[in-house]
Amino acid sequence: MPIAGGIGSYVYYLSNFFAQYGNNVYVVTKGQLTEEKKFYDKIRVFRLKTFKTPLLEAVLFYRLSSKKLTEIGQKFSIDVAHVNLPLVPSFAVPKGLGKALVATVHSTWKGENEALKYESFLRLNANEKVVRSCNNILRFFEYKLLNRADKIIAVSNFTKREILENYNLNTNKVCVIYNGVDINKFKPPDNKDKIKREFGFGNSKIVLYVGRLYCRKGLLTLLKASPLVLRKFRKVKFVISGKGLGNEESRLRNFARSLGVEENFSFIGYFPDEKLPRLYQAADIFVLPSIYENLPFALLEAMATALPVVTTTVGGIPEVVQDGKNGLLVNPLDFKTLAYKILYLLENPGFAIEIGLLARQTMEKKFNWKDIVKQVFEVYYDVLAKNPLPNSSITKDNFLEDFD
Repeated sequence: MPIAGGIGSYVYYLSNFFAQYGNNVYVVTKGQLTEEKKFYDKIRVFRLKTFKTPLLEAVLFYRLSSKKLTEIGQKFSIDVAHVNLPLVPSFAVPKGLGKALVATVHSTWKGENEALKYESFLRLNANEKVVRSCNNILRFFEYKLLNRADKIIAVSNFTKREILENYNLNTNKVCVIYNGVDINKFKPPDNKDKIKREFGFGNSKIVLYVGRLYCRKGLLTLLKASPLVLRKFRKVKFVISGKGLGNEESRLRNFARSLGVEENFSFIGYFPDEKLPRLYQAADIFVLPSIYENLPFALLEAMATALPVVTTTVGGIPEVVQDGKNGLLVNPLDFKTLAYKILYLLENPGFAIEIGLLARQTMEKKFNWKDIVKQVFEVYYDVLAKNPLPNSSITKDNFLEDFD
């Protein structure tokens, strides 16, 4: 099952762990064809074909999702229906699907909207314009689904506060379970110089960004910081991995050209997931200059690779990154401080290695996917315990024993 984006990673890893422990998993997602595919013996993925028009695509997908989920519910016995927000509105999930409903919140529509206020409406991409124009409607359906859920998983303490501040929900209904990372897949390189040569990076220092080319990711801040870095270090390559809607990449390229740094930026587009660990290993510094985040997967992947990270003080990021210990933090939009901290890492390679290794340790101790999945399993058990199966002998201990 391919991985696309943060929520895609979340679904991928949860599904695979659940299947490994004998559970049947059904995934409904977008695809180029309407089809069903089996992955392993326990995972079935239903891909629903949609149009490539932002608003129409979403409406059609939600309609098809409701129909497909109804079919799945009629054909199979569903214990837990698990949805990921903010992308799924209440009307996309039929009522009565499964014995319990769990919702994981990766961000909120209010937060997404707030992050767009730094750009004029005309410069936003099509999806961002929908978020701005239809925010009240999006929030209405977001609340309806959260209100229906038996349990809500927030991916950070910041996310939990955001949910409770936005909506009238019972505090006890919301728990915090951080996103995780595959520490065996994303790990430090054995020979960075060799990997750099494979990518054609030569002896340049590589400053890497991985993520979508969206306004809230703060890439304009990184572009503004780059001339300050290049005044002292000419052999620095800023590698931007990700895709955006419309002409977003062209816009960023044009801005780089206006700053005279176009030759130092390499836009490599979407990078296949199976090759992504190698890209992290080729980098020297990872930068995520976001304006709004909850708990980004790219940050966890970079830290698991033992990269020194420079990121912002937004959302749940400070819950993971301790400034000066396992990474460096700057305020969003502060391009001068961003440049200074990138330069500090370039000028102090020993310190860069040290915080990279501490970042790796943080991932091993607190963000290993296996530990995260165990916490999600505990949520599943708790919500199912409210509606126990007839004549069931399941206890919490034997429900989780495979994880010990």
